[in-house]
Amino acid sequence: MKKSYLSMLILFIASFTLLGITVPASADSGTDLRSAAFEGLTRQAKTLLAEKVDVNARSADGETALMIASLMGHTKVVNILLANGADVNIKNSKGGTALMAASFAGQADIVDLLIDHGADVNAINYKKESALMEASFAGHADIVKSLIKSGANVNSSDVKKETALIYAAKSCHSDIVQTLIKNGADVDTKNCLGVTALIYASLKGYTDTVNVLLAQGADISVKDFHGRNAVMLASARGNDDTVDMLLANGADFSVEKTSAKTTDPMVASLVCDGH
Repeated sequence: MKKSYLSMLILFIASFTLLGITVPASADSGTDLRSAAFEGLTRQAKTLLAEKVDVNARSADGETALMIASLMGHTKVVNILLANGADVNIKNSKGGTALMAASFAGQADIVDLLIDHGADVNAINYKKESALMEASFAGHADIVKSLIKSGANVNSSDVKKETALIYAAKSCHSDIVQTLIKNGADVDTKNCLGVTALIYASLKGYTDTVNVLLAQGADISVKDFHGRNAVMLASARGNDDTVDMLLANGADFSVEKTSAKTTDPMVASLVCDGH
């Protein structure tokens, strides 16, 4: 999920900053505009747009100047691009939008600006990931709240059947976990292998997140498709504080693993890849 935005960022930094490469004269004008968007050059962006450069010109990967400016946090450039007809819902080759980029990067002002200009808060990329999932994974609590307020579906799931709640729990963002649950997120939702937010948080030893999930009614006895519950996995990883908390809340340490629901690894892989 994160690779597409990180790859884009690294590519632009390598091209325009670290290596000091300038855009060749033969390059199309869309390249110039995307470069201006990356660097936050408002005057250059205005000049290019005044010369009728296509505001929605795409790179080979489908990236637009709006996506790049949104990722980099250049609010003035974003405003200029929107004022000149930038398509707020256009997608790159992987299905990513400017809103997803801004949500992942923590650009709260730009997220609000894009939403005000009609950005689809429930748009998904080719892995069915949404802006809410991006913000939840990255830990941007204010953006999570803005997206929810604007109608983001808190229970939408990606190709692995993972929701924003699971993304937040996997990354130890307890405040976001609580916000999502209070706004209707299913606390016991399972991914394609039967793993819940509580199981993920326990496995990783995120005791604070485990505490929040339990306080919000997470099922402490639920097992994944391999018959493992939260306390078993926390113990296997040596997460003693988490184990103590789970036991104090009634976790059953005597549960035996069962092969009854064990999924063939190849089948599990295909399911998790969305096939």
